[in-house]
Amino acid sequence: MTERVAVLLLGASLSPAAPPGCDGMALAAAMAEDVLTVFAELDGIDEAIAFQQPANGELARSIAWPGTVFIEALTPTGVLRRTAELGYQQAALVVADAPDLPGLHLAKAFSALDSAVAATALAVNGGMVILASRLPSPADLDSVDMDGPPPPGVRQTLPWRRLRQPADLARLDPGLEGWETTRALLSAGSSPGTR
Repeated sequence: MTERVAVLLLGASLSPAAPPGCDGMALAAAMAEDVLTVFAELDGIDEAIAFQQPANGELARSIAWPGTVFIEALTPTGVLRRTAELGYQQAALVVADAPDLPGLHLAKAFSALDSAVAATALAVNGGMVILASRLPSPADLDSVDMDGPPPPGVRQTLPWRRLRQPADLARLDPGLEGWETTRALLSAGSSPGTR
């Protein structure tokens, strides 16, 4: 076990970003798998998957690697509390609908914790992509919502994008490395952003 953990927050088991002809469950799973792969790019962190529904528990187990920590929690606050109970000193929560997130963004969020109690990577299309915190987390994070604005006083790092509706798929850059599982799924349906 390391001092740091990156936690994939599994959201809805059906992605609202799925274009016509694309299975929303398959897209949600593909995006989550790609985000989890980003964690492997960083040394010195453990990987965890947080979920709240039985269906998401099945998805979590299907994409997990050996040694992945499973956290059953309903809210980001609950996930941060649980990671502290597990003995981690820092945690970064990452949404599952940012399949092309560069590892650099996650590294920057952890790096910001050297001089800040919490840091976030905002989503250019609303909400947050990453929320990183020293543990135990400050009271300011007690009611945080990854789809809402960041709590006041949280250091902001590099922003990125989330895929929450079909129009967001046009934001994907075909020339950007990564997001292989999502790319393959969308290419099969010739979706925007993959042409």
